[in-house]
Amino acid sequence: MKSEHRHDLQTNDLSKLIVHAEPFLEKYGIKTLVAAGILFVVVIGYLTWSSNQEKRDAEGWTRLAASNSTEDFENVVDEFPGTQVADWALIHAAESQLQSGIRNSFSDRSAGDRDLKDAKENFQKLLDSSSTLPKIRERALFGMARTEESTSDGDLKNSIDLYKKLIKEYPTSIFRKLAEQRVKPVEGEKVAVLDQEGTKNFYKWFHAQTPKPGDRQRPGFNLPMPGGAPSGAKPSGGVPVLPELPAGGLPGFPDPPALPALPTLPGLPEPVTSPPSDEKKPTAPSKESPAKPESKSGKKPAAPAKTAKKPEAPAKKAPAEKPKSEPAPEKKP
Repeated sequence: MKSEHRHDLQTNDLSKLIVHAEPFLEKYGIKTLVAAGILFVVVIGYLTWSSNQEKRDAEGWTRLAASNSTEDFENVVDEFPGTQVADWALIHAAESQLQSGIRNSFSDRSAGDRDLKDAKENFQKLLDSSSTLPKIRERALFGMARTEESTSDGDLKNSIDLYKKLIKEYPTSIFRKLAEQRVKPVEGEKVAVLDQEGTKNFYKWFHAQTPKPGDRQRPGFNLPMPGGAPSGAKPSGGVPVLPELPAGGLPGFPDPPALPALPTLPGLPEPVTSPPSDEKKPTAPSKESPAKPESKSGKKPAAPAKTAKKPEAPAKKAPAEKPKSEPAPEKKP
């Protein structure tokens, strides 16, 4: 088939399609253009939203990685609601509140109860949400079990049920061993830890305690010194006076022996054993100027005072001369 003939056939087919499409375009042309425009706008909007969502998620993960406190995690939850970042931030906030609540229960019961209450509410939010990831739900279930145990008044049924639920629903959980230690008897024991009467009595007693800040004294800081008054109160009899030591010293501790005197050397003055501590050095005598003679009286002016002579150093002793040996007498032949 020649190329010219094929071109003619294609031209005829196109003309037939245009002829058949003319009634359709006249009837539905405007609607078709409107639908195409709407579809184009939807595609552009979805691409823009997807790009913004990726940037928002990246910002949320960055904020979560930089969070170091419960307040930081709660801020991430408020700023990125409905995202996985918010769920992870919420589980971190709940676990932080659980830790601070257990720690404060030993020193400030009111603060500990507030932290444990907030932790319980946040754990429950994650357990009630259907969009919570299994990894987050697993941690929330274990955290809720610990919270119920920490706030128990001796009735540990709720915490036992939560531990058992964790073991059943998440058999490969990293928290399974910890849960089994609470609800399953260990080797050599017939009853689990939370089923023992001693455990229940302890939680019943601990729940009734209300410690407050400042109840405990720190050793070495608040204790009074010997002879002093406690808690900074003024002593009633004034400052105590220390007793004087006896003349002979403390019993069992005699006075140390006196040091031997230094030997005297020929030609040197006696050594000074105790130099004066508070005495001032002697000052040189000042020379007084002679008084001027009076004009009216015929008295002679007073003679100037004689200056004190410096003490002369003791003269050195001359070494004794050796006696000269006399010559021996000559022998006569």
